[in-house]
Amino acid sequence: MPATLARTSAFPARPAVYAAYCGLALWSLLAGSLAGAATPEPALPALTEPEQTEATSVYAARRAALMKEMGEGVAVVYANGQEDGDGYRQGSDFYYLTGVLEEGAVLVLAPKERSYREFLVLPNRDPEAERWTGARESIGDALRTRYGFERILRSDRLQGLLIDLAARSPTLWQVSRPSPESKPADLELYGQISAKLPGVTIKSLGWTLERMRSRHSADELALMQHAVRISEAGFAAAAPQIHPRGFEGSVEAEAERVFKSSGARRPAYASIVGSGPNSTILHYPRSERVMADGELIVMDMAAEYAHYAADITRTFPVSGHFTDEQRKIYDIVLKAQQAAFAILRPGVYYEDLDRAARKVIRDAGYGDYFIHGLGHFVGLDVHDAGAYHEPLEAGMVITLEPGIYIPERKLGVRIEDDVLITPTGARFMTDGIPREAEAVERWLAEHGKPRP
Repeated sequence: MPATLARTSAFPARPAVYAAYCGLALWSLLAGSLAGAATPEPALPALTEPEQTEATSVYAARRAALMKEMGEGVAVVYANGQEDGDGYRQGSDFYYLTGVLEEGAVLVLAPKERSYREFLVLPNRDPEAERWTGARESIGDALRTRYGFERILRSDRLQGLLIDLAARSPTLWQVSRPSPESKPADLELYGQISAKLPGVTIKSLGWTLERMRSRHSADELALMQHAVRISEAGFAAAAPQIHPRGFEGSVEAEAERVFKSSGARRPAYASIVGSGPNSTILHYPRSERVMADGELIVMDMAAEYAHYAADITRTFPVSGHFTDEQRKIYDIVLKAQQAAFAILRPGVYYEDLDRAARKVIRDAGYGDYFIHGLGHFVGLDVHDAGAYHEPLEAGMVITLEPGIYIPERKLGVRIEDDVLITPTGARFMTDGIPREAEAVERWLAEHGKPRP
C-alpha cells in the first residue's frame, strides 16, 4: 500500500524495551532466514482468533516492559477500535498490550503500586443491548483467567481509580502517539483528573510503544508469514480474471474470497485494483473498470490474519506480455527495489533505502513520477507503528514499494514486498509471486486464463 514520505526527526536513543519478552526463538527464526537459506514455514501460535492470538503471559510481559520504561505514575490506554464492513477491529496499541477484543475497554498501568499494577476496565453491562449483540461475560475468576488480569473493573469506576492512583504517583503518561485528527481520549481523561487533583503532571512516553511494536517476536513473524501466504493464494486465484474485457472488480472479489476462505477475517486494507489509467491512481478505490488489451493492472491487496497484516503489490500485463515501453518502466522500478534491498541490514535508516531507490528512478529520468515514499513498517497495522527516524533492527518487517506513475501514458507500475530484517541482512517474506518481468509473464501463463 503506497506509503507517505518517510518521517525524519531527532529523538533520544530508544530504551531497551523489547528484550523483555522476545527471547531466543526470534533469533533462531531470523538466523535461519539468511539470504539463500531454505527456511521452513514457522509454526503458528496455538491460540488464534477470535480470542487472544498468543498466551496471556505474552501480553503480560509486554505490559511489564512498558511499565519498566514508565518507572512511576499512571498510564491509560483506550481500546480505540473501529467498526468496518467485517465487524469491530480492536485498536492495535490496546490489542498489543492485552489481547482483549472487547469494544470500549481501557487498560490502566501503575508501576509503583505494591500489589496491583495493572487493571482492565470493561464497559458496564447492558442487558437490553446484549439481547441484540450477544451476552457479555460477568467479572469473575473465569474472565480473569481468560484475559490474564487479576483486577478487572467496570467503566463507572475508571475516574475514581485514576484519582486514587495518581494521588500516590502523580504523573500521567501518554503512551499512544497522538493522532493529528482528534484530541486523544487519554488526554481528555487526564485533563479531568488534573482539574480534581492539583500537582499532577502529564508526560509523553514518546516512541516507546512504537519501538516495542516494530520489533516482532517469533510468533508474530509466523502470523505475518501466514498472512503473506494467504495473500499470495489470493493473487493466484485472481490471475484468471486478468484478461482483456475482464472486470477489475472480479480480480478484487476473487482475491478477497480466497483471503476469507483461508482463515483471514478481513483484508488488511481496502484493495486497490486499477488497470490502464487507474494504474496511475495510488489509492484508486472503485475497481469498476473493464480491462483492455495492451494495458497494465496494478493490484495492491493483502490479507490480515489473526490481527497481523501483509501488504503486497504486483503489476501485471493484462494481455499476458509487457510491451517494450511497459517492460522498460517495469525494469526501472524493479531495479529501484533491488537497490534498496541490496543495502538493507540492521543499522540502516529508512531514508537510506528511500534515497537508494529514488536515485535509480531519478537517474533513469522518471524522478517526478515517483510520488510517494519507499515503504513503511508492517505488523498489527498495515502502516504499522515504528520510529522512522531511528536505525532499523533485526526482527522488523518493512515494505519496499517503489513506483512510477505516468498519467499521460495511462501507465503505472508499483512493486511492493514485505521484507524481514535479519541479523546480517534481510529476506523477502513475499517470495511466492515473482517480481522479474519474464517470470511474471510465465506465472501469468501458468495461473491465468488461457490466451490465444
